[in-house]
Amino acid sequence: MDTVRKARKLPEQIADKLREMIIQEEMKTGAKLPAEAELMARFGVSRSTVREAVKILQTEHIVDIRQGQGTFLCAMPGLASDPLGLRFADQEELIAQLLETRLLVEPGVAALAAQRRQEKDLVQMKLLLDRMDNAYLHGEDYTPFDFEFHSVIARCTGNDVVERLLPTIHESIQAGYHHTQRVEGSYQRASQCHLEMYRGIMEGDSDRARQAAQRHMMQTMHDSGVDVPGVLIR
Repeated sequence: MDTVRKARKLPEQIADKLREMIIQEEMKTGAKLPAEAELMARFGVSRSTVREAVKILQTEHIVDIRQGQGTFLCAMPGLASDPLGLRFADQEELIAQLLETRLLVEPGVAALAAQRRQEKDLVQMKLLLDRMDNAYLHGEDYTPFDFEFHSVIARCTGNDVVERLLPTIHESIQAGYHHTQRVEGSYQRASQCHLEMYRGIMEGDSDRARQAAQRHMMQTMHDSGVDVPGVLIR
């Protein structure tokens, strides 16, 4: 009986070892895991055990199994596509709550980014601002560049937890886009706030970056028809 129980747990044990391997070897997004034969030799287990262990990691959104190519490390491993279960939230209230969350979080993120940004971050932010404007002028979807702009700011903080909040921020950007794309002057106001955030971060001015981010979120909420809680304004 004990032998059966141990056999059932073996794939989970190997999955634990695979997680440790990924962390200890500091594998990057898109990195290819060793082939099955190598993992079998490394851990002293059968092919079926390795496959079951890899499938466990796949369900946890740690690896991506590509038929005929191998197994690769996911972007933001361990982070599901809907980590907060937002699909099950009240959809009528969701946009307001997402924007409210951004108002709570992003000013502080921008302020910290102003203290920790590197030159390469500034170059990328400026490029994304230009791409956003170009997409808007050509009537194209600019939200991927919008998302990446906020992503770069979050990465500037050097805080992994902040970066893993981005799916929620992305969700609100996408939802906010559909709410504001027909509001006259909305893009121009957002663009001006983005530029102010960039300048504050570039100059290492945390107050300027924080105020620009707060103004951006308040304006987005206003354009989306969402009330801004007075207690959050300072």
